[in-house]
Amino acid sequence: MSRSILIGIAGGLVIAGIAAIVVLPGVVRDKPVAVGQESTLEVLVPGDISAALPTLDPGTSKAAVDDAKNCKVPLAWVTLTQRNGHGGMVRVRSGQYLSPPIKLTVAPQRVAIPYPAPYPTGRGVLTLVGEADQVGFYLTPGGIHDVNGTYPVNVHWQVRNPCP
Repeated sequence: MSRSILIGIAGGLVIAGIAAIVVLPGVVRDKPVAVGQESTLEVLVPGDISAALPTLDPGTSKAAVDDAKNCKVPLAWVTLTQRNGHGGMVRVRSGQYLSPPIKLTVAPQRVAIPYPAPYPTGRGVLTLVGEADQVGFYLTPGGIHDVNGTYPVNVHWQVRNPCP
């Protein structure tokens, strides 16, 4: 083998080693691996809980709604739209909670959800589940995504008293 080939192989191994050192700690941690910039998840103010009830799954959200009404742990919310009226349905997975199917429209829809991780942690992952193109998933920042199966979004929130 020529000297230049050996130098190239050694350089590739060094780069692969550095990449492994950078990537593996993110895989080993309990925290999800970043898929991009973290978005901010906002709290649903107590006065809006009653109006948000139709967007929640009544069978699996009762404890979260009760906690929010009793100022223990607030609910959060996201806004969903669909560009160009392509049609489609998605659900929002937030921790163990899975929203009812949401028929997407060009008009923004505000959807209430429980936080995806224990509230005091301040971080979690929301996942859009379904089949739809050009889904507007608005947090801060939000974006337009094609959802073909699942689309995860890392989120964080400010931990504060749920009922100021």
